[in-house]
Amino acid sequence: MKKTLMKLLLGAGGLILLAAAPATAVDLYGFGSYWDKGDAEGTWGTGVGLSLPLLTDHLRLDGRIYFFENSTLGKDDELTLIPVDLGVQVHLAPDAALNPYALGGVSFIYADADRSDVDSSCGGYLGGGLEWSPVSILKLYGEVAYRFQELAGGRGDDIDVSGYTGNLGVKINF
Repeated sequence: MKKTLMKLLLGAGGLILLAAAPATAVDLYGFGSYWDKGDAEGTWGTGVGLSLPLLTDHLRLDGRIYFFENSTLGKDDELTLIPVDLGVQVHLAPDAALNPYALGGVSFIYADADRSDVDSSCGGYLGGGLEWSPVSILKLYGEVAYRFQELAGGRGDDIDVSGYTGNLGVKINF
C-alpha cells in the first residue's frame, strides 16, 4: 500500500511539473459534500481543493481532500473517512459564465472505525459538474461524482463505500 501511495504522489508531482499554467490560473476552493455510501450510512462532510491548468485551459489537474465523520457502520460503530483525491477535470467552456466539466481520478481513503478494524484503501471516481462565474475571480459550482471503493474489514469482510458524492462550493481564481 505504501508503494502505491508513493507512486501516486510521484505521479502527481510529475503532472504538476508539466503543468503549463500562468500564475493567474490557480483555483482554490472549499465545499460542502454529501456521500451516500453502500454499506455505511450516508454522511455530510467538508473539503478543500486546488486545481491548475494542464497545457490548456480545458484540462485541469485537480487535488482535494474531504473529511467525513460519524457514518454509522453496523449497530454501534462509527466510521470516519478522509478521502484524498487526485484527478483531472475536462472543461467544455472554460471562459464562459456557465462552464460544464467532467472529472475523474484516483482516490486514497484513510478510514478509522470506533469499534472495528478497518483498513484504508485506494479507489477511483468519475463525475461531472457545472461552474458559474458571476465575477472574474469567483466561481460557484456544483458537482456529482461516483466513487468506486471498498475497505477491508478486520474480520475478512469488505465494507463497500462506493456511492454518489455531491459537492457544492466556492472557487477563488488567482
